[in-house]
Amino acid sequence: MKIFIVLAVAIAAVSASKDQIVNLAAGDPKVMLGLFNEFQWEFGREYAPAERRMRLANFQRFVKDAARYNEQEEDVTYGITLFADLTEAEAENMRGFNATGLPAANEDDDAPQEINPKFNLGSNHQSRMGPAKDQGRTNACWAFAATAVLEGQSAIVNGRYVSLSEQEVADCTQGSTVASGGFHNRALEAVQRTGHLTTHANQPFTHRDGYRCITSHQNALPFRITGVHQVRGDNGLATALAGGPVASGMAFDRQLSAYRGGIYVNTSCMYSRPNHAVTTVGYTSSYWIVRNSYGTGWGEQGHVRFTRQYNNMCHISSYAYYITVQRTGQEKEE
Repeated sequence: MKIFIVLAVAIAAVSASKDQIVNLAAGDPKVMLGLFNEFQWEFGREYAPAERRMRLANFQRFVKDAARYNEQEEDVTYGITLFADLTEAEAENMRGFNATGLPAANEDDDAPQEINPKFNLGSNHQSRMGPAKDQGRTNACWAFAATAVLEGQSAIVNGRYVSLSEQEVADCTQGSTVASGGFHNRALEAVQRTGHLTTHANQPFTHRDGYRCITSHQNALPFRITGVHQVRGDNGLATALAGGPVASGMAFDRQLSAYRGGIYVNTSCMYSRPNHAVTTVGYTSSYWIVRNSYGTGWGEQGHVRFTRQYNNMCHISSYAYYITVQRTGQEKEE
């Protein structure tokens, strides 16, 4: 009975202020337990008794860290997310990008960048895309980042959003897997090579690796890719966004795992290795709008705003790639 009373109190408090209850739970074991029970219900987590003790310990550390982040920053909110009961190894296993072997962008390279000038519709493509997708407990962030670029470009060309198949992208990208991770640039190059991508409905994401690259389903792309290009620093990222979304590598750390909203500022991530792939979908003079693949329950409906106060925040422009396209069935215009 006590658990249900504490849970009811926690739920009532959370409905009033999510960040306040996190801060309160950090210093009150009863509130912490109620918050943990609510977390289990909200995220559908079920544990055996022995595992529950371990998960509760993970949850307590996560909540206390989130409360500490809230004390340190006024303009950003931290709280409970899907990562709250995971071990560090489990969380890291949902960040499947490794920049080893890939060249980082050169900010000083002032060579002109080719974009899609005919499709230049401004600096924010978020409204043209569907809700942020959920990669689940996989290392397939790279496939989701690449697919989001293709979905955004398709919406620009076609004028409507169509959910495309991450599974086909994953199965057709050599040297990259759902289980062990991969590279968003190689995923885009794979689609350029096959010239094909079907819808999510035709080939849904299975959370595991397929046996072969299947391109027998109807092609849903209204264009062919004429090039996969790496951006050149923050200025290059802004330029590339004029033509569509950009797949970006970044450093995703424990603090960002607890992000709930606001303009994210964390210079310490600059000293961490890039380990995650996301999609940059827009910007303002103050921040980048970055789309994640942890569903709409993380961050701001699945997005995070990265400050532009510091150059190359969390390596967001070091390993960023965009595509140039030609509408299918049309001659390339000079």
